[in-house]
Amino acid sequence: MSDEKKDLSEKIRWLLLLRVVILSFFLGATALVHFFQTEWDIKYLINLSVPLILAYAISIGSALLLPRLNHLRAFAHGQVALDVLLITGIIWITGDSSSPFSFLYNLAVINAAILLFYRGAFIAAGISSACYVGLLFWSHHWLQNGASGAPSWTTLVTMVINVGSFFVIAALSGYLADKLGQTEQLLKEKQIDFQELDAFKEALLQGIGSGVAITDAAGRINYFNQQAQSLVSLGATAVMGKRLEQIFPGLQYDFQRGSGTGAVFNEELALSGSPQGKQKQIRVTLAPLSDAHERMLGYVAIFEDITKQKQIEEKVRIEEELRRSREIDLAKPAQGVDAAPFRFEGVVGNSGGIEKIYQLIQKVAAGSTNVLISGESGTGKELVARAIHLNGPRQNRPFIAINCGAIPETLIESELFGHVRGAFTGAVTDHSGLFKQADQGTVFLDEIGELPLHLQVKLLRVLQEKSFTPVGGSKPVKVDVRVISATNRELRKELEEGRFREDLYYRLNVVNMVMPPLRTRKEDIPALAHYFLRKFATALEKNVEEISSGALMQLMSHGYPGNVRELENIIEHAVAVTNKNILTEEDLPQQLKDAAITGDANVFEPATAGGSEVFFAKGLSLDVELETHEKNILLGALKRANGVQKKAAEILGINYRSLRHRLEKYDLLGAKNHSFSEQSIDPE
Repeated sequence: MSDEKKDLSEKIRWLLLLRVVILSFFLGATALVHFFQTEWDIKYLINLSVPLILAYAISIGSALLLPRLNHLRAFAHGQVALDVLLITGIIWITGDSSSPFSFLYNLAVINAAILLFYRGAFIAAGISSACYVGLLFWSHHWLQNGASGAPSWTTLVTMVINVGSFFVIAALSGYLADKLGQTEQLLKEKQIDFQELDAFKEALLQGIGSGVAITDAAGRINYFNQQAQSLVSLGATAVMGKRLEQIFPGLQYDFQRGSGTGAVFNEELALSGSPQGKQKQIRVTLAPLSDAHERMLGYVAIFEDITKQKQIEEKVRIEEELRRSREIDLAKPAQGVDAAPFRFEGVVGNSGGIEKIYQLIQKVAAGSTNVLISGESGTGKELVARAIHLNGPRQNRPFIAINCGAIPETLIESELFGHVRGAFTGAVTDHSGLFKQADQGTVFLDEIGELPLHLQVKLLRVLQEKSFTPVGGSKPVKVDVRVISATNRELRKELEEGRFREDLYYRLNVVNMVMPPLRTRKEDIPALAHYFLRKFATALEKNVEEISSGALMQLMSHGYPGNVRELENIIEHAVAVTNKNILTEEDLPQQLKDAAITGDANVFEPATAGGSEVFFAKGLSLDVELETHEKNILLGALKRANGVQKKAAEILGINYRSLRHRLEKYDLLGAKNHSFSEQSIDPE
């Protein structure tokens, strides 16, 4: 069905309803008045009910028939004619020409105008005039006296006025209905245009492939497309009415001050909180919206996920850095297979993966590639950084070591990048900052995972642009530094939890060195112990030249949660307290001696008679025997403590963390074949 037929059908339904309502109201009121004035005239009521019943019957039948009709316009003409005939019958019943219901002809004309405009209005006026005039003839009120047969002037004037009113009403109502129809048609066209435009806008915003948000002038969201919802993993209902910076916490835009500039704002920021826990890198483009009078309406924000783009850029950059490093390495004189091992101050040995560290230092020292050194505390990360610096082209330039976790957060930016006089209270002079002091040299950023997020952004800019702006300054300062960083944290986990920027991580982690813990390179303990022995004997001016086998055995059975630094402290303690030229078990710290005498009776005792012969008879290596010795001690302590690990640590005279490391080393945390119950092991 066309729109025109739908409209006409709807109008006819309203006509049928109005017919019933109007006739019910007027005829009902007339019946009540006449009934009480004529002392219960039942015949008059029956006469009035006839046209009302007909009106109900015809209206109901027409409503049922309406959906099955094809020629609605002819049907509408018939309904108009039917209205006029019903009104004529009502007038005849209620008093002919003296009936009070002659005005109903005008309602019929108005209804016809609404249905059929000018044509319907004039047709209704013509039919109404004919019926009205015919009714006057029928009523015999034309003659003032029966002899002359001439109509009375009063009757003629009444007829002319009424008939004229029919056509005047027809003209006016037809005009108004026509204008109303034109306005309605124009409104429908505008509505269709608006719907098409809205559909086009929705298709455009949903199909551009980027997240789009539209906000008011204060930054409150009133539109959020599907791509934006997927980007932040939030539905439209969860973000509607919220401020844009609530959904994107890193957004640095002042909606109050920025509304008057009219400039497009661009920013790259990290977005965390996805269901997978991964951090995304997005680019935000924020543009103001204004009307023709330059009045601010709001903003449109476009969000692009540039995570893969950044990863590709980092991959290309890293490959370029490695290519340059290889070119530099190839340009150097090649070392033979039997060349002396690369050594550096404080780190010796070549077991447990340390030899790979030597090789990496040789390869990267000659370039300017950024290096990230990871590993537990005390494994020698700063020594590796110094070795890279001292064996590279910047060896005669400054080496600045910075512990990011040791400097207060309020001062760290000033310490790193300097400040100008008057930048804050107490800044009485300019301060160059550690990065400027290290120009042409190397900056070692220890515990880089402790660096606050807002300084991570500034550090990233230094790495990208080789410049920074001091605190309170306005001019950028150019620097050329090589950045070596170190951490004992899992930076991957820090990335997932939003405490470390992904883009900075890839900038720093061009070459990654993982320092092995001392417990995985026990073979290097004798060499390290003798190295520290010579170092502290010289520093303390003591004639200590050797370590006894018993002391060395105790050193090798220790778990070293503090790694090389712990071993260094143990040797320093032993050299400081000894008064002999050989370090023995008596010179070692108390916790090592307690561990050596604790355990089961079947533990290997080298001091007992024939103990060494028993060892040699086994045909085992020293490492295997020492591991067996340590494992039996641990099991014995756990047995005596009924599986409570903290109590076992107290029995052994070591801290709880050291015990945990040793149990993990021998896979004893979840063992089921002990003589004590598995459930008795302390879950901590």
